[in-house]
Amino acid sequence: MPRFVPPTSGPASAETIAGHQKVGLRWIEQALAAYPELSVQDALAQVQRQCGPLDASSVGRYRADLRYGLLEHFRRAGAEVDFDAVFEVVDKALSDRKAKIPPKGKRTSAKKIKDATDEEARKLFYELKRHGLAYGNLNSILAGLFVLIAGHAGFRPVELRGAALEGSVLSLPNAKKRPGHAPKRFLDISALHEDVKKGIALMLDLIDHDLTKPEFAAWQKVIASQMRRACKRIGIRRLSLYSFRHVAIASWAAAGLSPEEIMKLCGHLSIRTAHTYYARAEKGHKREAVARPVADPHMITDNHVLEEHRVRRHNEPRTAPAFFEEDLPQLRLKKDEGPKPLTGDEVAKWRDEVLDRTDRSNPSRTKTPPKPASSELDTNAAPGLRSPRGK
Repeated sequence: MPRFVPPTSGPASAETIAGHQKVGLRWIEQALAAYPELSVQDALAQVQRQCGPLDASSVGRYRADLRYGLLEHFRRAGAEVDFDAVFEVVDKALSDRKAKIPPKGKRTSAKKIKDATDEEARKLFYELKRHGLAYGNLNSILAGLFVLIAGHAGFRPVELRGAALEGSVLSLPNAKKRPGHAPKRFLDISALHEDVKKGIALMLDLIDHDLTKPEFAAWQKVIASQMRRACKRIGIRRLSLYSFRHVAIASWAAAGLSPEEIMKLCGHLSIRTAHTYYARAEKGHKREAVARPVADPHMITDNHVLEEHRVRRHNEPRTAPAFFEEDLPQLRLKKDEGPKPLTGDEVAKWRDEVLDRTDRSNPSRTKTPPKPASSELDTNAAPGLRSPRGK
């Protein structure tokens, strides 16, 4: 049987492994179809040599796809091989594709800001607040709330779906759950500023927790779009939703939290993950009070209690935190500023003139509809009625 070599990224869930196997097996099928005379590892290596450069994150993902795909391929074939030697051929060809890509050629994920400053966060928040209150844009308000709280709670955006607040304890689902990983993590936010705590409660009340994953992902893109446009309006770097997870982790490190505490706050299984992939302490915001991991999460693991609290809070009147001087905006329709409609009599008159023409074959005699005089406009005319366009 092939010798299993676990991926360097750590233990993966059964669903993640199945996904890697599916992609890897498809690549193997395509490679053998293109090079039927070669062995499976040589065929895969040849395909890699013909492809373009990859950034580091893509190399890691492709490596996992090919590793699990090859393991499943040999298992199904019942072939015993020295898997280290087999995979070395493929891995070398894949590693050769790793290249330093110029900033303009990088994918969007590689351009995301990981060192957002406190000044940038403040400017972005106040712009989102201004825009939301000026235009009654609730998505802009939600984006502003996200900017306010995400740098303190450090959640992944998708973890807002299913998050709950019980007193001063915030529970977050672990979106990247792996074997041995608790389904939720718990943060003590009692030390945070009162406005931040109110912002968290308001955010959890305003979002729809019953959205499906695709629906929530679509809403998440709307919030990201609000932030992107606001950054452009005020002339700062393009901050993303994930920029504030980096801010939170760096700020926890700057506040002196231990790697074990940061691991629990982030929802990681290893203390090395935050240090390897996220911003360092020198990029953190200087704060006197930060969230802490809850020592005994079992005190609120009763889903019934959490759901009862969520429903109770949902039925209570919503109050805005102190940073909103005005009330939250109500949805309102935009005014129709287009051309005013013609009256029914004007349309009928124009139609009669067209039908009564003596020389209908002469296109030069085609008339354009009359322009309504402001004094003759009928305010009772059907809204949305427009005159036909003449040639």
